[in-house]
Amino acid sequence: MDKATESICPKGWTLPTKTQIDGQRDVSSFSPVLGGHYENSKLNSEATRGYWWGSEASSSAKRYNLLYDGSSLYTRNGRRYYGYY
Repeated sequence: MDKATESICPKGWTLPTKTQIDGQRDVSSFSPVLGGHYENSKLNSEATRGYWWGSEASSSAKRYNLLYDGSSLYTRNGRRYYGYY
């Protein structure tokens, strides 16, 4: 893990790996909320989606994340500058 991943979480917590994100499909055990994300200084999808960063990069410009669309969870990759949780 990189230093940003280690320093972003409280002590004893970590961002999930891609494998952990891929394994998260039980919405009821995760209890996700819909809060959207920031992109270009604008809040998007605030009442329809939730996004959570993972600890692994998918490319030099993107990182894996978990997306909740109100009914299902998906593994995606998003640009590092997006404002995800």
